[in-house]
This record gives sequence, C-alpha cells and structure tokens, in this order.
Amino acid sequence: MTLSSPRTSGLAFPARRAARLRRGRSAFERSRLQIVHKLASLIESADRYTFGHCQRVAAYALDVARTLGLDERQRATVYVGAYLHDIGKVLVPREILTKPGQLAAGELDVIRTHPQRGLELLGATGLPWNVAPIIRWHHERYDGSGYPDHLCGTEIPLEAQIIGVVDAFDALTSTRTYRPAIAPARALAVLQLARRGWHPEVFRAFVSAFNRVNTLVA
Repeated sequence: MTLSSPRTSGLAFPARRAARLRRGRSAFERSRLQIVHKLASLIESADRYTFGHCQRVAAYALDVARTLGLDERQRATVYVGAYLHDIGKVLVPREILTKPGQLAAGELDVIRTHPQRGLELLGATGLPWNVAPIIRWHHERYDGSGYPDHLCGTEIPLEAQIIGVVDAFDALTSTRTYRPAIAPARALAVLQLARRGWHPEVFRAFVSAFNRVNTLVA
C-alpha cells in the first residue's frame, strides 16, 4: 500500500475545503441575486410602463462599467445597483406613478423622494454589494443640477453616475404615461445636449456601448 506523504496530505485537504467554500459562496451569491431580481420585479409591478426597465438598465450599465475598466466587484455593484435603483418607488402612491400627463409640482416632489425611500427599504437587508450610493445618488448630475443632495462632479460616486446616464437613456426610449418613446439615436442626441450633467468619461463609455449595441442590432 502506498501512502501519501504528510506534505501532500496536508495540501490536499485545504484545497478541497477551499473548493467547497467557493461552491458554497457561489450558491449564496446566486441566492442573493435571485432576491435582487425578485425585488426588481416588485419595483416594476408598481408601474406597468416600466416593465423591463431594471433589466435593461443593468445590461447597459454593465457594458459601460466594462468599457471603463471597472473591476469585478465594481461591476457586480453596478449590476445589482441597476436592478435596485428605483426600489423606493414602491412607496410612491400608484396614482402618481401612473398619472397620465405632466405631474404637478407637489407630485414631482413626491416622486423625487424615491432615492431616500429606497435606502429606508434596504437599510437592514445586509446585501454584500455597496448599492446605497447608487440608490441615493443616481439622479445627481455632474453639473450639480440633480437631486436629492445636489452633488456635483466627483462628489457623485462613479457607479451612481453610470446608472444615471443609462437610466436617463432607457427612460427616453421607453413609453411612459406622459409621453411616447423616442428612437435610440434621438435619445442619444438629447443626452448629448445635456452632457454637462454627465461625467465626461462615463458619457464617452456610454457612447461606446451605444455604438456597439446598435452596430450589433444593425
């Protein structure tokens, strides 16, 4: 009978244990992502006009994150944050979310509370991704014209700036209660006119992602 040397045996057990831990961690991460996807479905159920919005924003934002060279952890944060960025809207009255036509000033103020309300909802979930900055600041703008805190420039976390521009693009190219969708090329032109609101590098990465997507579609 041939026995393994103590050195070989000592290395094999930790390797097997590490593999089991990796499998367990992967399964745990998958279960948490399933929860994220269910939460996104809850968000979209509040307003039928936003069906598919979270998924589209996540896919596009991930492409922008890759273009910017973000690492795996940052890309995961962008992806999950994209799914959850509008979660605060489940606390906004449905009659305001689905109101046809333009909102009154007071109604718009209620809509604009959704970043803070989103943080209230997720405060105790213990998600492993730092999505709180995305949820609170995805409507901030590089020139300081956004909300809720009127941050500007690099005060806004990069991940939130990615979601901000992609979210705006998807809103323009989707039918809403108050206006029809517009074509992607026209939406890009609208964003370019408002480019003072976007981080220059993020906007360039978004344009690169836009061109890749539309080249593939064509």
